[in-house]
Amino acid sequence: MAIPKSTDLPGRELSSRQVRYSTGAIVLHWLLALTLAFQVALGFAMPHHGPHSFAPMQLHKSVGITILLLTLVRLGWRLFHRPPEAVERGLAAVLAKAVHWSFYAVLLAGPITGWIIVSTARVKVPTLLFGVVPWPHLPLPASLGDPSETVHEALAWIAVALFVLHVLGALRHQFMLRDPVIARMAPAGSVAAAMVLLIATLAIYFGTGSYVSKKYLLPALQERQAQRAAPTDVSAPAPLASSPAVAEAAAAPEPAATEAAQAAGPAPVWTIAGGKKLAFSLSNGGAEIGGSFGEWSGSIKMDPDHPESADIGMTIKLASATVGDPTQNAMLQGAEFFATSANPVATWRSTKVTQTSSGHYRASGTLTIKGKSRPQAVAFTLGGTGLKRHVTGSAGIDRAAFGIGTGEASESLSKQVSLSFAFDAVGGAPAARP
Repeated sequence: MAIPKSTDLPGRELSSRQVRYSTGAIVLHWLLALTLAFQVALGFAMPHHGPHSFAPMQLHKSVGITILLLTLVRLGWRLFHRPPEAVERGLAAVLAKAVHWSFYAVLLAGPITGWIIVSTARVKVPTLLFGVVPWPHLPLPASLGDPSETVHEALAWIAVALFVLHVLGALRHQFMLRDPVIARMAPAGSVAAAMVLLIATLAIYFGTGSYVSKKYLLPALQERQAQRAAPTDVSAPAPLASSPAVAEAAAAPEPAATEAAQAAGPAPVWTIAGGKKLAFSLSNGGAEIGGSFGEWSGSIKMDPDHPESADIGMTIKLASATVGDPTQNAMLQGAEFFATSANPVATWRSTKVTQTSSGHYRASGTLTIKGKSRPQAVAFTLGGTGLKRHVTGSAGIDRAAFGIGTGEASESLSKQVSLSFAFDAVGGAPAARP
């Protein structure tokens, strides 16, 4: 649709100098419209607590910062590019400007209050924009968190109301008053193109809401109902052998085993040659989280036929833990989980190794994480023969015993972590006796 000349407008005169918004203003207007529709729908439809909230919440934060940056660019553009003159006067013009500037206020205040909420949360979840660009937290007191959350939620409803008023006002001018206001903000001045973009904005809003609620909100509600309906497990957990007396007893070798080890001679030294894998998994509100450690090493002195002489040690670089998500990886390094800045490594050292069946062994030992040492058993299997072996093993670790995962972000995580490992080992000369 072509822009009418000022003489073609019944009862109105537009400035001959400018009748349309600039190209940059039009692009930013529709980008913000489409992005805001997605963001508001995402915020309404996603769960706000539990394991199903993590992925949509990270996306919500990323889109919010994007809206903030786009709004700042739009305001900057407005400073250097004068908009067309208003087509109304009096009270109607005042109301139109009020809606217009209220939109700017919402586009700024919404992301900023969300930023404050994230920055003042008790659990410091790192913000990585779209999983790539780190975004800092604001140095603000925690007392601002609750008020900001209240304002943030109210702004979502205000945004919907302003959107409705804005669209109704534009449609009123275009089709009732015969003012070409839609063409002023339409690509190439085409009302048809603007209507397509408007329909796309509504489709994004309702489509996003439907998809997010099905993928994240409904499963979260179903799991919550299942947890409420499930009978309470009153069975007592197995005691953790963490007292000094139990640890000392576990560490002390039996006299017979000591004599057998001395008779067998020095144990061969083994080198980890390849095929390394150290993985972990745990339940997260019914879903399974899996990850691995990328950097770890070991020292092994062991005669497979006389395991009582074994001396095995493992060192794991905690900062190498990954679950495949950059934000969650950063959380693992924080104080609530591994606190890697103060505790860079975890160690395990065997105290007793016994053979349970042909090729199968059980190693008792001590695991140290975050400065806490606890008895920890490991089961492993040796495949192959001679001085070339393939080792596989597993262990169950009580993360709570080491202070791993102590805040809100860990409430849905199971306390038991399953650990599995595998590697190839090549034997060498026996270790000399001390």
